[in-house]
Amino acid sequence: MSGFFITGTDTDAGKTIATLLLTHALLEKGVKVRPYKPVQSGAEERDGKLVAPDAELYKLLPALHNEELSSYLYKKASSPHLAAEKEGREIPVDRILEEINERANGEQWLLVEGAGGLYVPLNRRGYCMIDLMEALKFPVVVAARASLGTINHAMLTAESLKNRGLRIAGFILSSTVPEDEEIEKDSRSMIEQLSGLPVIGKIPYVENISARLTDEVFRSAIVRGWKIGRLQEVMNSEHTAAL
Repeated sequence: MSGFFITGTDTDAGKTIATLLLTHALLEKGVKVRPYKPVQSGAEERDGKLVAPDAELYKLLPALHNEELSSYLYKKASSPHLAAEKEGREIPVDRILEEINERANGEQWLLVEGAGGLYVPLNRRGYCMIDLMEALKFPVVVAARASLGTINHAMLTAESLKNRGLRIAGFILSSTVPEDEEIEKDSRSMIEQLSGLPVIGKIPYVENISARLTDEVFRSAIVRGWKIGRLQEVMNSEHTAAL
């Protein structure tokens, strides 16, 4: 079973674009990989069918046009547990784990994008996103904003993951707003120093970046220089440890 879990320091930390770009970069390296977002709240109705906006962004990659990349969709743009409750449903955690395991079988890697941060609840019994991650035991990539405050958020996220025995592959920093370049550079340096983990890559601030991401050349330019080899090293060591 091969995969990574993409989590964020909080909501809108850049997880979806990070997942898209990681998929693009790995495909460029010849890795068989698919993204997957098991749970999406804030789903949109189009032509009488619910669609997951985050998973729809993945379909900017031509290889993914006809694939189902999300499974459990809820309309309310809220924490998933509340969105499911509003529809008289409960999120089927056991089935989600089974489906991820099914999708991650074989040679293909699976990049699983979570919803929000670590302690987003999936039900009223206190089962949170980090519990799902712990059950999967996938190495984790943390998406974080590159702006002021990210050092604290990144380190708290890293400590929580380490306390659950989860391996962290590294961070991806996203400039979600125009920011002071000195602050962003310092944040990157301090996160690497304090965590002992690499920043795999950075997503620059680009106005209306989702529209720009339709361009393959633009995607390639962003991930040029990303430490994709770090993911391959982590995956190889996971496979070796499993033998």
